Amino acid sequence: MQGLIMDYPLTIDRILEYAHRMFPRKQISTMMPDGSMHRYTYAEMYKRVKKLANALGKLGVEPGDRVGTFAWNNYQHLELYYAVPCSGAVCHTLNIRLSPQQLAYIVNHAEDKVVFIDGSLVPLFEQAVDQIDCVQHYVLFNAYKDIETSLPNVSFYEDLLAEADDDYEWNVTDENTASGLCYTSGTTGHPKGALYSHRSTYLHALATNQASCLGFTESDTALLIVPQFHVMAWGFPYSTLLAGVNIVMPGPHLQPPALADLLAEEKVTVANGVPTIWIGVYQELKANPRDISSVRALVIGGAALTRSMIENYQNEFGINALHAWGMTEMSPLGTVSKLQSHHLDLPQDAQLDIRAKQGYTLVTVEMRMVDDAGQEVPRDGKAVGEIQVRGPSVINSYYKAESDSFTG
Repeated sequence: MQGLIMDYPLTIDRILEYAHRMFPRKQISTMMPDGSMHRYTYAEMYKRVKKLANALGKLGVEPGDRVGTFAWNNYQHLELYYAVPCSGAVCHTLNIRLSPQQLAYIVNHAEDKVVFIDGSLVPLFEQAVDQIDCVQHYVLFNAYKDIETSLPNVSFYEDLLAEADDDYEWNVTDENTASGLCYTSGTTGHPKGALYSHRSTYLHALATNQASCLGFTESDTALLIVPQFHVMAWGFPYSTLLAGVNIVMPGPHLQPPALADLLAEEKVTVANGVPTIWIGVYQELKANPRDISSVRALVIGGAALTRSMIENYQNEFGINALHAWGMTEMSPLGTVSKLQSHHLDLPQDAQLDIRAKQGYTLVTVEMRMVDDAGQEVPRDGKAVGEIQVRGPSVINSYYKAESDSFTG
């Protein structure tokens, strides 16, 4: 017997509609290339996303087509995160750190129809364009109209939006429809694609927002330092909007002084980044102190932050450096190292030992370790083995892979 519950697909447009309905006045702020701040509301972003969805149709983008993005963290990139999947296409984030050969391979393998490029990154993309044979249109934003480029079929983002209507009916009804595509280079051979669905993205956002995880609320202001081309900024563009968080995006300004200024001036409460970012910010704050008392958590992933640095942030700034672990294949968040109530009576050194570990799994992640024979090993803190994970936001194979699954 099945329950009598409405068939209500978990699609990304529901995140956008909820955010627009409940939090229209919340703000999205971007540090632009010239250092100025662009600010607008969720309500203004919502209208532009609808315009962008219409513009995609005029470019010939159809459901299932892949649309590439080659950009910093900014409000236009955020608009693409919603307009592309909500129009039924797939948002394919391209890593600006890859070689021209790898970049061309990924674009061709994904068969991107359109690529959106940040103006400052045009010279980087030009190094690969001669090796790309599938892209029909290149769209530039934050670029001068008289820019000289070897890219063919170039148009400009704001021109497309100016000509587009803001009346659009979202074009996705199946929650299992593909929504995002990220390639990981942390594997053998060529980079491999992880293809996410609307459902996996929605559930990942819900899991992230649990109190036992990152626990975003409407009172938060989040600084998104993790690049949007890296596992979709760890899913923050979806989890933050779902919770009504004020969003701050640094654009190309990833140097410690600029990030420390944003933490202080924007009254950031949560920020994400890899350890090298937080080591640099720590050194900047020691040399040039700022009031960052608003920060409640720095979320660290990509590698482990040292125990001593976790201690330094706690003792010197009263800030919780929060370890997280995951993989591109997991959307990516897998574990978060938050203390449980029974840890709070432990001495600080013992608490630090726990916080320096990778923590507990999200509610959407099942994890185990197996030995060489495939048998599960005990959870005793001593046994070693291969980690296996599964869950509703974990891929079961790579995009266009010959094998149907990882484990057979």
